[in-house]
Amino acid sequence: MRDYSTQAARHRRPEKKGPSAVVGITLSIVLLGAVATGLIWLDQNASTPPEAESQQPEAQVTEPQSQQAVTPTNPEQTTTVQQEIPEAPENFYTFYELLITGEVPIDVEAGQTRDEAVAETLKSTIIQVASFRTAEAADDTRVALLFLDLKARVIPPSATNGGWYRIVLGPFKTVRDMRAAADVLTKNGYSALVRRE
Repeated sequence: MRDYSTQAARHRRPEKKGPSAVVGITLSIVLLGAVATGLIWLDQNASTPPEAESQQPEAQVTEPQSQQAVTPTNPEQTTTVQQEIPEAPENFYTFYELLITGEVPIDVEAGQTRDEAVAETLKSTIIQVASFRTAEAADDTRVALLFLDLKARVIPPSATNGGWYRIVLGPFKTVRDMRAAADVLTKNGYSALVRRE
């Protein structure tokens, strides 16, 4: 009987050994240090303008002389320089006072007329939920809508509606009430047809 375990070991490819973890960590630290040094160097060069760099050695040499030249011998000159800078008053920020005491003109009459027009429109606006040929089917749907907290009413058939029993909601006091009723209807699988009576 042959021993195949030794033959398998001979035909295996030798694994390539890559750089060790220590070399990778060392290279990462060196690279991080180089990036940090470059950023610091760029920050220092960006904070000092090029004109200041060219004048910097001269300024260091002539610094004691320039201080003597800048120092005024006449005290009136120092007071004029200080008087040129205005000081902010104590109550400089008056935002909160403006909110309390300020008045905004509002056209009250235009708002009232708009509200009256909307209320007048809502008096004749209804939502038609469904229409049936029989009174029993219409009454069953009305009762089902009562379980959804919607006060529906059945309009009996007439010559103008083609002999159908119509289930309607409304009139509503506000537009918000009308939209809320329409949302409840659509969420429960009913149709909501907004129309004028």
